[in-house]
Amino acid sequence: MKNIIIIVIIIIVGYIIYVNFIAPPEKKAAKKVEEKVFEEPYSQTKAAKQAEAKQYAQLLMNKEEEYFAINGRYASNLSELKFVPRIGQRYKAKVISADESNFRIEIRGNIDNDPTEDIWEVDKDGFRHLVDDVTR
Repeated sequence: MKNIIIIVIIIIVGYIIYVNFIAPPEKKAAKKVEEKVFEEPYSQTKAAKQAEAKQYAQLLMNKEEEYFAINGRYASNLSELKFVPRIGQRYKAKVISADESNFRIEIRGNIDNDPTEDIWEVDKDGFRHLVDDVTR
């Protein structure tokens, strides 16, 4: 009986040591993340708005590839793609160039009402973020 009590005490002491001295780095990391989240909530909102640009870019890329498959060239304007943006969209798109081998579409939007615009570029190889309105 005495041995069982000693084993239970050792387990409890081991657990206390673990919780107080070994586990805190994860807890500290979680605390830092939590502080960061509440320190910059507005920038997270802006970054979430950029998800719209990514979806927009992917949709336009798909539409251009679909158009190319049917016509043998890329569309030189959005109306050829039969693309109508949603009302209230934060971003505006414009076909910069298009021919038989490639296309380039620029997507622009001001997601935080400052002078800097969020700018994305789309072509047949994918899309790139050229100017990040969140960090400027």
